[in-house]
Amino acid sequence: MTLIFKPKSLIEFIGNSITDSHRTDPAHQPLGNGYVQNIHLLLQTGYPELQLKIINRGVSGDRVTSLEARWKTDVLEVNPDYLFINIGINDVWRFFVGPQEEALALPKFENIYRQLINNAKAHIQAQIILVSPYLAVNDPSDPFRKRLAAYQQTIDHLGDAFDLAVIHLQPAFDWAMLSKPSPYWTADRVHPTPEGNMLIALTILRAAGFSL
Repeated sequence: MTLIFKPKSLIEFIGNSITDSHRTDPAHQPLGNGYVQNIHLLLQTGYPELQLKIINRGVSGDRVTSLEARWKTDVLEVNPDYLFINIGINDVWRFFVGPQEEALALPKFENIYRQLINNAKAHIQAQIILVSPYLAVNDPSDPFRKRLAAYQQTIDHLGDAFDLAVIHLQPAFDWAMLSKPSPYWTADRVHPTPEGNMLIALTILRAAGFSL
């Protein structure tokens, strides 16, 4: 598989804290210290001749409604060549932890996500890639994982409806947890450790045609 990125492309990642990864901290500006920074390093090292530019528009705590509020400034005005959308875990997590009024029912989640994609396709020429969230839990019957599965399936349906690629992080973590337990990959089943961030980065890049 050939790398999908064309020379001098602008590649944007938008999402929640997993994407944000302390990107506003002076010590980690502008890409944070998570998977986006790893992707930058791997692409600059593996394909320096392409002169790719990576930008991070993750915001900690974001749900799909949060993306809706900042879509114009953080996506349409940026006008990237490639747009990776990594959202959904907080929409589900709030059913279990934090203010429950921030939890987003599946129909509303799907409707807003669909509107965001339609809006992007109407105003910019970006190649859009959906990144499906994960939960680092081995047990498929876990209540959080069971609820998340419906949101993961919805993202798959949106990918089919718009003919967009969907990158599935759940199978990558399931595979990784066969060798190392969840705390090796995540601090709290969601927020990745350095190893978890590299797992995300490699999963995304392999789907984009990267080869070591």
